[in-house]
This record gives sequence, C-alpha cells and structure tokens, in this order.
Amino acid sequence: MPEDPNVHPHWAAETKQIAAHLDELDYFQVLGARHDAPFPELKAKYHQLQRNYHPDSFFTSPDDDLRRAVTAIAKRVAEAYVILKDAEKRAKYVKDITGPERAKKLRYTDESAREQRIEKEQQLGKTPQGRQLWLKAQDSVKKGDLAAAVRDLKTALIFERDNDLFKAKLAELETQLKGG
Repeated sequence: MPEDPNVHPHWAAETKQIAAHLDELDYFQVLGARHDAPFPELKAKYHQLQRNYHPDSFFTSPDDDLRRAVTAIAKRVAEAYVILKDAEKRAKYVKDITGPERAKKLRYTDESAREQRIEKEQQLGKTPQGRQLWLKAQDSVKKGDLAAAVRDLKTALIFERDNDLFKAKLAELETQLKGG
C-alpha cells in the first residue's frame, strides 16, 4: 500500500490504530472528553476532530487503509456528538456504559432508543389515560389536595394495574393522608 507523502507516517499509523480499536471505545473516549464534560467542551472537541479526520481531506490519498480509517473515525466522532449533545440520550448512554453491560452498550443503537422510550413511558404511564391522571394527581399534590391525588392515582391504576410508580406514589400519599 503506497503511503501518502502529505501525511506524517506516525500520524497515519496512529490513525489506523485508533480506527482498529474504535469498537472498544465509548463516545467520551472517541471525543477525548470526561463523562461530565459540559456541552461547549464536547462541541469544541467534536469540531477539532472533524477538522483532523475529515474524509474529504484524504479523498486523494493513495493509502486506501488510511482513507478507510479516517472515514471510520469521522463517522464515529459524528455519531458520538449526535448522541452526547442530546441531554436525554446522553443520560441514557452514561447509564448504559457505567452499568454491567458496558461492552454491549458502547454504541447508542435503535435498541437503546427503544429502551429509553419504554423507560420514559413507564415513568409517566403507558396509556394516555394513565399519563393524564398521573399529571392530574401531581397537580393536586402541588395544590395540597392529597385526597384528589389519591383518587386520581386509584383511577390511573385501573388503566395501568402494573405501574409500580403509580402504586408507590399512591402508598406514599395514603400514608400522608392518615397522618403518618
């Protein structure tokens, strides 16, 4: 494979090495950022890496391996930025990569998005009626009307018998109503 005379050989070798190990890196490692890095820092790192590894800059390179490596890195950098700039996706991703299934969760996939959607639905209710009654109960709690909140949660549980969040909140409110 002919080397690209416009690229330092050490940089080319390092780039190929990074590309070979991309599947072992989480998005923060790809961007070279901490898990708690603020958005402006992520954005700056993203832009710097896109300048360094933009495929158009290597389009005419005679080194096919280098072109493939640069393209793979650029794609993963863009993927990392898209996920980490979204607060909800980032929170889900951090939870996934700090959990026991880290190796399986290094990339945010459609499955990750589906899991996140299900989690969110379960928090607020699976049915439109359940969600509406949950929000109504929350509003009643804010107004100090615990009896109305209990009533709304009992009704919500008719629609969602297995919703643990609703059950827990109902038990908490019933205890408060009894003066406990």
